[in-house]
Amino acid sequence: MKKYTLLFLLLFFGRWLSAQDTTDLWRKARMNPNLGSHKYIELKVHGGTHLYSGDELKNALNDGYKSLELRMGWQSTGEKAWQRVFNYPSYGIGFYTGDIGTPTILGNPSGVYSFFYAPFHRRKKNYFEAGISLGITYDLNPYDSGANPLNDAIGSKLDVYFNVGITGVLKVSDSFDFLYGADLTHFSNGRTHTPNLGLNMVGLNVGLRYHYNTIRSIVKKQIDPTYTAPRRPTFIDAPIPRQLHYNEISGYAGFGIVQASSDEHLDAFYGTASLILEYNRRISHKSSFGGGLDGFYDGSLGWTYHQLYTNVKPSDKMLMGIHAGYVLHLRDFEVRAQVGTYAWKRDGEKGDYFMRLALRYNIGKYGFVQLGLKTQDGVASDWIEWGGGGKKRF
Repeated sequence: MKKYTLLFLLLFFGRWLSAQDTTDLWRKARMNPNLGSHKYIELKVHGGTHLYSGDELKNALNDGYKSLELRMGWQSTGEKAWQRVFNYPSYGIGFYTGDIGTPTILGNPSGVYSFFYAPFHRRKKNYFEAGISLGITYDLNPYDSGANPLNDAIGSKLDVYFNVGITGVLKVSDSFDFLYGADLTHFSNGRTHTPNLGLNMVGLNVGLRYHYNTIRSIVKKQIDPTYTAPRRPTFIDAPIPRQLHYNEISGYAGFGIVQASSDEHLDAFYGTASLILEYNRRISHKSSFGGGLDGFYDGSLGWTYHQLYTNVKPSDKMLMGIHAGYVLHLRDFEVRAQVGTYAWKRDGEKGDYFMRLALRYNIGKYGFVQLGLKTQDGVASDWIEWGGGGKKRF
C-alpha cells in the first residue's frame, strides 16, 4: 500500500512541476513583444502607360495597361543586424495579373514573383519603401510570323517579370495601411526567343495592406484566452556592429542561349558565354564599388541569311569589354549593377556600351552562383547569363 501511495505522490508532484514549468515558460514567452510571426497581405491596383520603342504595336498599346497584384509579406523585427541596416525591411511572394493591351495580340498575362521592400523616411504614421520584384510572367501571346506578326515586343509565352518602385505607406489602423506609389514593370525573355523588344510599363498604384500575427488565434484558443498578440512588431533598436572594409577579387563564368533575329528568317538558337574578372571594395554594410574585365562569346554573331553557308571565323563571335559597377549587399545575396564599354568587337555589332543587372547568392566564403541579364546599347536585352564562380577577400 505504501508503494502505491509513494507512486501516486511522485506522479502528482511530477505533474505539478510540469505545470509550473509550462506556466513559467509562458510567462517568459509573453514578455517578448515580438512573439509569433508578423505578416501582411497586400492588394494593389495599377494603371499607366507603355514605354515602347517599336512601331507595330502602337495601336495595341494606346489604352495603356491595368493590373492587379496580391502579395504576402513577412515583416522583419531587427533581430539580425542586416535588418536594422535596411531599416526593418519586409519580403515575400506575390501574384500578378493584368490587361496590358489588345489581348489577341499580347495575351492575358499573369505572373508569380518574390519581392523585397526597404523602408526609408520612416515616421509614426507614414513612411516610404523602395521595392524590387523578380519572377516569371506567363500566358503571353508571342510573335508568330503567320498568326501574330504584329507582336515585335514579345517572342515567347514565358518571360521574366521585373518590377521596381516607390510605395508610400499610411497607417490607417492597427490592422490596415493605405498604399500609394509609382513603379516600372518590365517583361522580357533575354533574347532566348525573338523578336524581343520587351514591354516596359510605368504608372501609379494604390492599395491596402492588412497586418496579422500567425500566433494570435492559436494562443487564445490553446494557451491563454486573455492574451492578445500584437499585429505589428516592436522594432529592436540595437547598435549596428561596425562593418569591416575589405577588397575582393572574383572570377565568374556564365552561359546562355539566344535565338537569331527574326529579321534573318532563321529558326536557329546559339550559345553564349561570359568570362568576368572583377575587383570590388566594400565600403559599408550596404555597398561595394568596383570594376572588371569582360570576355564575351556570342554564337549568333556573323551569321545572316546570306552568310549561312560561308565561313565565319571564331574571332567574329568574340568581344572584350571593361565595366564599372555597384554592389548592394542583402545578407547572403548581392544585387549587382554594371555599365561597360567594348575594348574590342566587330564593327557595327552590339553598339557602343552594355549594362548588366545580376543577382548573386554567396555560398560560404569562396563560392557563389549568379543569374544576370546583359544588355546592348541601353536596355535592349542581349542574353541571360547563368553561372557561378569563386572569390577571395583581402
